[in-house]
Amino acid sequence: MEPDRDDDLAPRVTAQFACTKEHEFSVQFAADANVPEEWICRQHGVEHCRRIEVSAATVKPLEARKGKPPRTPLVLLRERRTEAELEALLADTLAAIHRLGGARHGCVIIGSRPYSFRFDA
Repeated sequence: MEPDRDDDLAPRVTAQFACTKEHEFSVQFAADANVPEEWICRQHGVEHCRRIEVSAATVKPLEARKGKPPRTPLVLLRERRTEAELEALLADTLAAIHRLGGARHGCVIIGSRPYSFRFDA
C-alpha cells in the first residue's frame, strides 16, 4: 500500500502575518526555511503583509490528529456516484475519445456536455 502523504512530515514553523485589511493569518514553513518578512494575503490578494510572529509548530502523527482523515478526489467521486454510474461514464468517455480517433487535444461531447482535454504522448 502506498504511504499517506501526511505520514512523517518534516518539522515546521508557523509565521503570523498582518494584512492591511485588518486581519491576521498564518502560513506554515519548513523549520529550516528562511521565513520572509512579507507575504501575500490569500483572502484579499494584498501584497506586503508584514510578519508579526514566528512559532515552532509541532507536527502530530496522523492518528493523533483531530477530525476526519483527508478525502481524496476518488473518495469524493465514489460518494456522489454508484459503481454502475462510474462504469457507464467511463464507457461513454472512451467511446467519445475513440470517435475522435484517439486521445489528443480537443473537446469531447458526453451526453449534452462538452469536456476539454489534453493528451501529451
